[in-house]
Amino acid sequence: MGYAVPDVAADGEVIEVDPPHRLVATWRMLMEPQIAAEGFTRVTYEIEEGKGGVTKFTVIHELQGAPQLAALVAGAVEAEGAGGGWTWVLSDLKTLLETGASFRA
Repeated sequence: MGYAVPDVAADGEVIEVDPPHRLVATWRMLMEPQIAAEGFTRVTYEIEEGKGGVTKFTVIHELQGAPQLAALVAGAVEAEGAGGGWTWVLSDLKTLLETGASFRA
């Protein structure tokens, strides 16, 4: 798979909002035509206040019927230059929140 970065890399729409606790959106990767053809998936972001100032952030990405996208977001094609998927995204978010600096700037 060759991943070229188009002007729009992903699209979708917000389908549920409950600030600041929950966001649900459809999501489709457009960087590879075969993955785009798998159609839209659903991503749910949940934020829960915990004890001691800790916040729990949960991402649920429903990938039924999208095996190529599932591999991509799992980081399975990282060696081919496609990045580390959700692991990279969430790790970088953690770094940003803790230090104020992005790891992969």
